[in-house]
Amino acid sequence: MPLLLLISALAATSGASMHAAPLRPVLGSHAEALRLRGGGSFGQALHSASAELFAANPKKGSTGPTVPVPRKLRLEDHVRGVVFGGMDGILTTFALLAAVAGSRHTSTSLTLVIGISTVLADALSMGAGEYLSSKAEAQMEGGVAKANGPSPLEKGTAMFVAFTAFGSMPLLGFIIAAALTNLAGSDVPPDKYFLLSIAITGVTLFALGCIKAQFVQDKWWKSGLEVSGIGGAAACVAFFTAKIVDHMID
Repeated sequence: MPLLLLISALAATSGASMHAAPLRPVLGSHAEALRLRGGGSFGQALHSASAELFAANPKKGSTGPTVPVPRKLRLEDHVRGVVFGGMDGILTTFALLAAVAGSRHTSTSLTLVIGISTVLADALSMGAGEYLSSKAEAQMEGGVAKANGPSPLEKGTAMFVAFTAFGSMPLLGFIIAAALTNLAGSDVPPDKYFLLSIAITGVTLFALGCIKAQFVQDKWWKSGLEVSGIGGAAACVAFFTAKIVDHMID
């Protein structure tokens, strides 16, 4: 609008030879408004319209630097990392414990050493893989992450945290076994506490399924049973495979 006023001022005050008849049907109202304001001369009209133009379009940076608003961390942005990382962490650790329990050549301390090192190593591997894949995807789309979306580093961190948190749950049974062993002063076979690990793992798998159901159109109990069933099947394969191999070795 101020730009139209400036053009109208030039058209209205340029004299008889510069009436600019073609502009009057479009800008006549603006020129008339400018005359009513008292812009009798060309200089006054030009000054008035210029002032309005620059008042409506201030220079960039005149109000100070714009402070970027930090993006809020939202769980729905990391459904894939939480479900995938948590599921993989639980199944990896529980399958390892099931294989250890199915073998007769093990101990509680050895189980903890293998379990903890496996959780941390796999969590780092999964987190790094998620970071690199997300970064490659962002580079293919122009070198930047999606607008208002999590960065590759944030995705990798979410995957690492989910894998570590959920993958550590099956170890709780053996951690309790190690504590009881130290108190009793005797070594307790890991298979005696494997039932406790099964119970903890089952509850964790069901809880993970319920979390997944919050972000998809599915019933919480159905999703929990689905995740628990898949995890139980993987654990059975690991347990009976260890049994078979153990008998073959003996």
